[in-house]
Amino acid sequence: MTAYPIGTEVACDGPSTDRDCPDSAAVRAQITSATAREVRADGRRDGWRRRRRGNHLVDLCPRCDTDTKEKR
Repeated sequence: MTAYPIGTEVACDGPSTDRDCPDSAAVRAQITSATAREVRADGRRDGWRRRRRGNHLVDLCPRCDTDTKEKR
């Protein structure tokens, strides 16, 4: 049997450090996306954003990105 890489999933980090994404969202990767960078590019087309939280970057689905902006 031969195993082939099928890509990378990028999941939402939730609206805050103490709350998970209420939708358990993940980027829908295109068939040609094989790296996290390519999958994040797919997500940007659907409204996903990459934000800095503390000392690291987080991936936010459109719903959690809106929740984060409202709390600022």
